Amino acid sequence: MPRRKPAPPPPSDRDSTKQETREALLLAGMELFAKQGLDAPSLDAICARAGFTRGAFYVHFADRESFIVAVMESATASFLDAILATRGAELDLAGTIAAFAGAVAGGSFGAFGKLPLHQVLTACARSRALRGRYVEILERTRERLASILRASQHAERVRDDIDAVQAAGLLIAIGLGVGVMLELRVPFDAAPHAGTLTALLAPR
Repeated sequence: MPRRKPAPPPPSDRDSTKQETREALLLAGMELFAKQGLDAPSLDAICARAGFTRGAFYVHFADRESFIVAVMESATASFLDAILATRGAELDLAGTIAAFAGAVAGGSFGAFGKLPLHQVLTACARSRALRGRYVEILERTRERLASILRASQHAERVRDDIDAVQAAGLLIAIGLGVGVMLELRVPFDAAPHAGTLTALLAPR
């Protein structure tokens, strides 16, 4: 009879404290970036807002760019978690599209919290390293969406005659495109667009 693997040890108080410190720094960065842009807040200002020293900052982040990437990763993951509607392991496509439409209905693109999309794109244009890291975030997001889409195709909730990876890429491109339209203040009624997209991906 095979041995059962031992359960992983619960996180120690020290690990929990480190995670709380990291989350506090990320939150402080997001708040200051949203108010002042990605370039203006100093590391000292970010640390002071979080209530920690620069020493604590460098325990978690190698430099400013790695911190910006971590802020973008955290905000992207939170946004996806908020809008991805699932039924078990399957994507509830209509629910997810409706949740995205609801998230942007107020005229802002929430994938980066309160950080405007154009600031992220400007930072990526300025820094090749940052651009590369953001591309990695988008690729991981595409993989996550594709995995859920495949499960939904298997359950016959999403049409099965399309490639899941390509469909995931299109969903990301649509999301970013909506973000650009909102920043340009192009009139955009999210609800009917959401209905059209749902119809295009629904099983035939």
